Amino acid sequence: MAIPPEPAGSQSQHERIYAAARYYDIAFAYRDFPDECEFLTRAAARQMGRDPASVLELAAGPANHAIELARRGLAATALDREPAMVQYGTEKAAAAGVALNYAQGDMTAFTLERPVDLALLLLGSAACLLTNDAVISCLRRVADALNPGGVLIIELPHPRELFNIDDATEDGWEVTQDGTRVKVRWGSDGDSMNPVSQVAQVTTTLTIWEDKRKQVIRDRAFQRRFTVQEVDALARASGSLETVAWYGGLDMDVAIDDPEQAWRMVAVLQKPIG
Repeated sequence: MAIPPEPAGSQSQHERIYAAARYYDIAFAYRDFPDECEFLTRAAARQMGRDPASVLELAAGPANHAIELARRGLAATALDREPAMVQYGTEKAAAAGVALNYAQGDMTAFTLERPVDLALLLLGSAACLLTNDAVISCLRRVADALNPGGVLIIELPHPRELFNIDDATEDGWEVTQDGTRVKVRWGSDGDSMNPVSQVAQVTTTLTIWEDKRKQVIRDRAFQRRFTVQEVDALARASGSLETVAWYGGLDMDVAIDDPEQAWRMVAVLQKPIG
């Protein structure tokens, strides 16, 4: 197995893909954001003993979860380091008629003026944090941004994929929206992973058909693979968050160890009250 080159820093992202914000948004339009937000608020409320009143979406991209939660009355904030995503998400929130405070920034080095009840790191975005130090820095910044008893929910690929037990998620799909067709290929046969660092080099391709024209956007980036015990250990190492629940998807009824239904690794971390 080929070993990918060492990443240059502690974070990585598909720069070209994320800069194409509208096409990225179309690519993930198959996700049921209202249903996912129902899970997110219920999972938070189960730990907090009340419904969350405010939310921060990290590495938010188009900020679909933050926008949906704003529709439900939560005070919503979003953060992303890609300027094109910040602009796109801000415009999308305005078109939806909801208030969204969207800032450009790094999820390992940010502060909020007002703390929130719920923080989100979804769609595998935590995989962009390639080192333990980067993960711990992010968790500490999130803890600082949470109210006591507040919750962070992280969604990552299921460990079955790390250990090649099976493909819990599809690596290729296609979405058509308002006449624009986007075909996604997440990963390619030539990609490789370092088994020591658990960092993979991932090739992502968007093929777009729009106005009778075809274009291809291809990019490569590093992504880290996580296990359940690693996420728990990193939360403990942060000294500021505790792992309180696990799910096998954005679904209250799917357990992390369900061999048939679990398709994602969803961790719920909580900031202690005392």
